[in-house]
Amino acid sequence: MFSLRPVKGSNFINREELLNDMTFDLINSLTGYALYGKRRVGKTSIFKEIQRKLEKEEDVVVVYFSVWDLMSNKLSSFIKEFTAEVLESYKHHLSLGYRARNLLKAHISLLKDIIRKLNINLKIKDTIEVLLSFDESEANYDQLVEDCFNLPEKLAKETKTKCILLIDEFPSLMNLKDGQKVGENLIRKIRTIHEDHEHVIICISGSIKHTMDMVTVDPASPFYGQLIVKEIEPLEKKHVKELLLKNLSRISPDAINEIYEFSAGIPFYVQFLGKIIERKKNITIDVVKDAEESFIKEEGDIIFKKDFDTLGSKEREVLISLSQGSKTPSGIAKDIQDSANAVSVYLRYLEEKGYISRKEKGQYEMDDPVFERWMKNRWG
Repeated sequence: MFSLRPVKGSNFINREELLNDMTFDLINSLTGYALYGKRRVGKTSIFKEIQRKLEKEEDVVVVYFSVWDLMSNKLSSFIKEFTAEVLESYKHHLSLGYRARNLLKAHISLLKDIIRKLNINLKIKDTIEVLLSFDESEANYDQLVEDCFNLPEKLAKETKTKCILLIDEFPSLMNLKDGQKVGENLIRKIRTIHEDHEHVIICISGSIKHTMDMVTVDPASPFYGQLIVKEIEPLEKKHVKELLLKNLSRISPDAINEIYEFSAGIPFYVQFLGKIIERKKNITIDVVKDAEESFIKEEGDIIFKKDFDTLGSKEREVLISLSQGSKTPSGIAKDIQDSANAVSVYLRYLEEKGYISRKEKGQYEMDDPVFERWMKNRWG
């Protein structure tokens, strides 16, 4: 069946070689991975499938955490929520009878009582209590970050396990604030802490190449040479066909081609279209085109508008111009009545944020064809 959530198990198409390599390395070494690729291309699904595979290993504990799922952009929120996720993952090893995220809402007296019953030594208990209940106005964030990222190492050592940290959209940690944006210094601190770990492997992902370069690809980046870097590409046409035929018994070749062209092989869109059409008896190209129009009109605002609205007004104007066919700074400048130099600055910002790419000198294209189609439909 098609799923709008990250896929796991039998519905996982392609990526077998990467999954096998990652599983082997994470079990048998201390080498982590860095995955980067466009939004909705399947990085989270890879992490979730790795989690599913490794959870079968008795002496391995997997902690999955998405920075994009944080309730706020405060560093304090990350520290508390990450700590809770680590505890939840170690729940059975610690005899924790509560869902760890509920501890964030617990009264301090109940929190202390629960922590005191954990099957770990007193120093770790004290650390957990501080990480879950510290006063933000008096917080020593350097020490809290250090305790937060040392917690998985201490728990792994205490329980004689190996801990695998899967941190989705890791570069977004640089946007957290403790009064001001923490920036790259937080990534460097995490790298310094992780250097001494003997029981923890860290794997990270990111959707924006520019920020992933800052974290792990550039020679001056904090994690340079420390992680195996893999770019996650959209599915090839043969794999889109495999996914569709696996779940749809009556789909025509033309319909498969149409879905591939519409989605550009991005798994999220293939899954979404599959979900729309899966109850149809005979799936023709016309059925697929109707589903595409329905997706753009009914789902587009939900999926795309939030991201679009977070951009600056001039960035939005540039994207609208690109979606209408202008591909050069001069052409876009004419559309939005601004200078070509100013447009070049906005294009660089959009490139760094992962919305567009420069295909050749002076020529730009939007990275997500479905997002582009939504914009054409809305502003065309």
